Amino acid sequence: MAAAPWSPLRPKSIQRAVDAAADEAPAVAGAQHRGEARAAVEDAPGPAFELPENVARHPAGARAAATDVGTSASAMPYWLRKRRRGITDDGGAAAAVAQPQAKRLRLPKKFSGPERAAARRRRQQLAKRAVNRRVALWRSRLVDGEKEAVYITLGGDVMVKSGKAYRIASADQKYLKSRGIVSHRPTNSSIEMPQDLQPYARLRSEDPLDLSYWCLPESVQAGYRDVGVRRLHRWQAECLSSPQVLEGQSLVYVAPTSAGKSLVSEIIILRQLLFRGRRALLVLPYVSICVERVEYLRRVWAGCGVRVEGLHSASDGKWHPGADVAVCTIEKASALLNKLLEDETLLGDIGVLVIDEMHILGEEHRGYLLELILVKARLSTERAGLCSRLQIVGLSATMPNVDVLSDWLGAHLYVGSDRPVPLSLAVASKGQVLPAGLAQADSSVSALPPGECRPRDPDGLTPLVWECISGGHAVLIFCATKNWCEKAAAMLADELPVCPKDQERLNPDPTDQLGRAESIMDRRLQLLEELRQAPSALCPILAVTILRGVAYHHADLTVEERSLLETAYRKGVLACLCATSTLAAGVNLPARRVIIRSMKVGNAAMDAVRFRQMAGRAGRVGLDTKGECIVLAKGPKDAEEARTLFAAELNPIASSMNGQRLARAVLEVISLGLVRTVSDLENRFAKSLLRFRVEQESGLQAGPWQALPVPTSLLEDIRGALKYLEEQKLVRIDSSTDSLDQQPAHPPGEATLLATPLGDGVVHSALRPSEALGVFEDLQQSRKGLCLDTDLHLIFLATPLVSGIEPDWQRYLRFYERLKPRDRAVATAVGVTHDFLMKQSMGHRGPVSTSAVSDGVDWRQQRERVTALHRRFWSALALRELAAEVPARRVASSFAAPRGALQSLQSLAATYCGMVRQLCERLRWHEFAALFDSLLPRINFGVSPECLSLCQIPGLYPARARAFLEAGLTNMESVAKASVSDVEVVLRKLGQFESHCTDAQAAHHQEVVIRQTAQKIVRGAQERLGAEIQNLEDEAEEEQLRVQRTRKMRDGNVAGPSRVAA
Repeated sequence: MAAAPWSPLRPKSIQRAVDAAADEAPAVAGAQHRGEARAAVEDAPGPAFELPENVARHPAGARAAATDVGTSASAMPYWLRKRRRGITDDGGAAAAVAQPQAKRLRLPKKFSGPERAAARRRRQQLAKRAVNRRVALWRSRLVDGEKEAVYITLGGDVMVKSGKAYRIASADQKYLKSRGIVSHRPTNSSIEMPQDLQPYARLRSEDPLDLSYWCLPESVQAGYRDVGVRRLHRWQAECLSSPQVLEGQSLVYVAPTSAGKSLVSEIIILRQLLFRGRRALLVLPYVSICVERVEYLRRVWAGCGVRVEGLHSASDGKWHPGADVAVCTIEKASALLNKLLEDETLLGDIGVLVIDEMHILGEEHRGYLLELILVKARLSTERAGLCSRLQIVGLSATMPNVDVLSDWLGAHLYVGSDRPVPLSLAVASKGQVLPAGLAQADSSVSALPPGECRPRDPDGLTPLVWECISGGHAVLIFCATKNWCEKAAAMLADELPVCPKDQERLNPDPTDQLGRAESIMDRRLQLLEELRQAPSALCPILAVTILRGVAYHHADLTVEERSLLETAYRKGVLACLCATSTLAAGVNLPARRVIIRSMKVGNAAMDAVRFRQMAGRAGRVGLDTKGECIVLAKGPKDAEEARTLFAAELNPIASSMNGQRLARAVLEVISLGLVRTVSDLENRFAKSLLRFRVEQESGLQAGPWQALPVPTSLLEDIRGALKYLEEQKLVRIDSSTDSLDQQPAHPPGEATLLATPLGDGVVHSALRPSEALGVFEDLQQSRKGLCLDTDLHLIFLATPLVSGIEPDWQRYLRFYERLKPRDRAVATAVGVTHDFLMKQSMGHRGPVSTSAVSDGVDWRQQRERVTALHRRFWSALALRELAAEVPARRVASSFAAPRGALQSLQSLAATYCGMVRQLCERLRWHEFAALFDSLLPRINFGVSPECLSLCQIPGLYPARARAFLEAGLTNMESVAKASVSDVEVVLRKLGQFESHCTDAQAAHHQEVVIRQTAQKIVRGAQERLGAEIQNLEDEAEEEQLRVQRTRKMRDGNVAGPSRVAA
């Protein structure tokens, strides 16, 4: 029988029910007549096992578990349904069959079959979520769009609902009950000592370096072995063996780069989740790292049923109830924590908060936000009395004053200095390497003979790269600027000789069965074809360099281009990558040799933290046996600076919580109810800041730091921030006096702090207070006269105040003069003038107007404000073009902006639009909120409304979405149901007029890329649709449980007075 077409909501067919009955009763499959088959099913023995405790308590659940086919009545064969109703083939009543009373319990007849099934599912879902663990329980998942119940065994294996699964569930629950662990309520349902339980004790090794020693399920151990992790390093075992760490004690640990820091946090997350049911929040600095980590964790943890969800710019930002681990950026983590604090029941489920790259605390622009996340988490758990439930894990390779951080968090501290893969540091000048490493470095880099100095390569970069790639190893080159990256890649592609191994690959020996040489060149040609079919056109530099195994990587490339290049580099298709310093803290790209061309990052000098991040890319664990970092020097002075940097000490991490950042922190803790009085703000909140701990450390005051007084400077800054918030009407102080100026030196502790509706809106929009006030002013002005005959005005309001596109003022002036009258009206309404553009195009840098000076305003500040407004309008014009489905390469050419900068602007504008929408919702401006809600996906994907559903599918950019729409594939479900061949036809039709193929080989690669793209699109549509349905199921279950809890609380409140009256 042909397989039914894929459907996200397809019910179970009658054929599947018959097959299930045949599996349970083999006599049915071999019967020749229908009557014999019915008799065989009736006479088949019942399941000889004890029902699970959470099912046996309910008659309907027992009946569902005892029947051979655990489906609803509509899914059973027709003759079996008649037999159950007591109807024979001739229409007469069937003879009553004596059956045990315990197995024939029925619900009242007023309930139909579907209602019985729904009631059973509700009880099962309540039982699933009742225990504090993720093993030895039933869970639900979607397979091909169909909901499926699975059992997670005590050993961590996933079993599909079947008779065997019920028998194992019964045995697991009996065993847990014998050990005093319950399976039907939260109390005493967690597993505190998994090493004492039989599934883990039997297979547990005595060696702490083995994965089995830490009670990881066999499926998880197999997943780690697949990615090359077979044993722990000694420092990892020592860190995990720290006192009370596996029981929930917070931990801060430092280890060198490429030492396997992430594995320690992953083991802690798994143990807390599987054995205690505590979900985990993993905070990472960049979106690229989030995407990479989500894919990695899903691959490794798939065998034990753990669901990992990514929350970053491309997601909806919701932590769905069914997701066990959330991976998010710093900004998303702060906003997510604000949402969770509104519902304390959700916050109580979080057991682990992991902060990767914790040294970001010392950064000026993002460090305060990471500090605020930790402050909010600690204050909320202290208020709820859950301090023992929240485990904070911080890790980094570059944290100097780590003891201060561990004391601040009340965490155990572990510092490791062993690097599993030795790293050597050296200085090179004109192609000659001079070893000069640290004391613990391996100085095994052999000196090279002086390279041939060529005009295009005065630094001698080519011989250093050639020595490494000729041996089959990869090279990473860090350049100071993007322009340097492109020039270095082009130079290396011209100067590097043809590698002998590459020559063998191009002309393989006929007896070679592997064909390794030919495959690498084929992959490079295929990579070029993938880049040609990407949303932006293929860069001419990459078209030349990729064939030689060299490429550049920086922010001006699109996300799709960077992803393709990173994947090719990991697979060995590319041997050398020229990148900017942002790659050092980004995705994990292994290399044998790292070459740093300059001691500067942009125009700034390189610091020790950035240098160690770059050098740490060399010699990754499990991929190489050693690493080499070479710094190029133009002369003796540069060489001495490089050697000084090798031994440079890291600057202590200092808090950046001051000014507007401190005002935002004060507003958030007041709005979220974490601080309610002035006394709490000046004591409990002040002492929870990292700044308090750092200033006390620098003051060298004796005694327990929690009992020390708050420094005067910090106290004055907090009072100044509170005064600013009160003046801006974001916070209200309820006391006998109205202003802080009238307060005594120590404000009374009974003064209550409340956030105004505007203050609540600012907090939940995740905007900075000063930025939110500017948005609020713009929205108030726009409410008086919003231009709706064009979408330019609304797009301008959704454009970030600071954008990365620097306008060409002469081009800007010409673009402005060609605007339509309605667009010109929008420009006038927002303050864009022809006079200012004219002066800018002529290079005028003086005052913008005489009125600004006469009003006593500094003309420089006035000019900066007006210039920023005009830059914002220029970005809004570019966003309007992208939202109108104008190709990105044409927009990049029209606005003289890099492709990557435009894509970054789109992502930033989508995030900013969501913030403005949230502010409007909190202010009850529902009309504005609806407008921004409809605009957000258009900005994010750059398409018209009819293509929005298609653009959510991975691999479908605007041009492809439009082609799919014209081909009749109008939504995600239609693409998920489509065959791969149908999608291939659409892709070929899209590129038939852009074909560049001139020979059979190029045509073959084009067909291969089209086929792979079609498979990716269909698979992505199915996975995306299944994920959306799974999220809806999870939200429905969570809402159902919430209603049940509310009903129980209401019934308890009603019953209480009745008992008193009685």
